[in-house]
Amino acid sequence: MNQYFFKSSHPLVSSSYYLLMLLIIMSTTNPIIISSCFLASLSLRLFQLLNKKKKGLFHPLVLVFLLTVTNPLFVHRGGTILFFFLNKPITKEAFTYGFFMGLMIASVIYLFQAFQATVDSEQFFYLFGKRLPKVTMILTMIFRFIPLFKQYYQELNQVQKTVQRTQQRNFKEKVAYGFDLFGNLFSWALENGMDTADSMKARGYGVTTRSSRLTYRWRKLDTIAIIFLIGCSGVFLLALSKGDYHYNFYPYSESFFVFWRIQGLQYLLIIVVAFIPVLKRIKEEIVWAILKLKM
Repeated sequence: MNQYFFKSSHPLVSSSYYLLMLLIIMSTTNPIIISSCFLASLSLRLFQLLNKKKKGLFHPLVLVFLLTVTNPLFVHRGGTILFFFLNKPITKEAFTYGFFMGLMIASVIYLFQAFQATVDSEQFFYLFGKRLPKVTMILTMIFRFIPLFKQYYQELNQVQKTVQRTQQRNFKEKVAYGFDLFGNLFSWALENGMDTADSMKARGYGVTTRSSRLTYRWRKLDTIAIIFLIGCSGVFLLALSKGDYHYNFYPYSESFFVFWRIQGLQYLLIIVVAFIPVLKRIKEEIVWAILKLKM
């Protein structure tokens, strides 16, 4: 079964879906939309990381917790005062706002992770390499450089711990070791970037129009999918321009149920779009289970 959902689709369809999701999640502070996109992006990442380490899933959740806790310490707006801290009011609305802003940022992180897992560098070059060769090259190097940088850091840190036994040092020596390790990583990053630039220059990258060795067939399902995504984008932007998704956290948070009762169909459309990959995976699971029963 296809764990990356859109691998069988045209790269344009995959990219359009993630761009639409980023547009939706970053265009409004409506809690219903943010919650739907967060649950959908988290479910998507869980399915993509089946039988793999899920350590990276917890970092955005820690960020949600930090924003929820720290926002009331700096923002004292809101009509529902819970208690006072250092003679400053801590309000329920500040907690609520910080929580949903954390969910928004976590959703964006999960979507970028899912996009990187779904649309690889070859597909990215296929879409944008001809029109924006330099920008495409820079973005591809960034996506590739982050895991390489992390891997090299782990290798270097393990070697240094084995040779120098840094775990037995005091705090001052560990800080000095951290700065030394950062310097080595920075030097490696610069050297690697220069080698890559010289290599691409020697191969004549950007001099002529770049062709792709891969070809992706455009199918009828891709046409239907792209029309559906464009239509959803138009409906969302039209509703957004009318202020349908506007939500007030201050001075008192508005009721979610009132929004759902008035504009339930619009929210339902966004929920369906957000959960398209998850629904597709559930469909694959059902089909696979039926095929196994027939064996």
